[in-house]
Amino acid sequence: METTVYEAAVDQLAQEHARVGKTEHGSTVTPGFVVCAGPDGKARISHMTPSPDLLDPDRTSDDDLAAERHRMVDAYAATLIAAGWRVERRGPRSRYPYLLAGRP
Repeated sequence: METTVYEAAVDQLAQEHARVGKTEHGSTVTPGFVVCAGPDGKARISHMTPSPDLLDPDRTSDDDLAAERHRMVDAYAATLIAAGWRVERRGPRSRYPYLLAGRP
């Protein structure tokens, strides 16, 4: 049976990057990539981080979190492109960029 584009993207990214870690209730506990179904049979890939503790004065700033998301989405794109995937970058000026990726 052929794997879905979602499964293929997860398999490709997992070779070089960490998948997001979540609790049994769905809360993010470790940063990493997230893959879900996108439009037109493509995979939608983004980067998630745990929610910051708003009472912690040393917490990571929103700007730093947004910069991390951009860096990681760029790294995911590089991994997929190197493997022959077709990648569209979305939200380049957004705080929450993502990719749409089609099979190689």
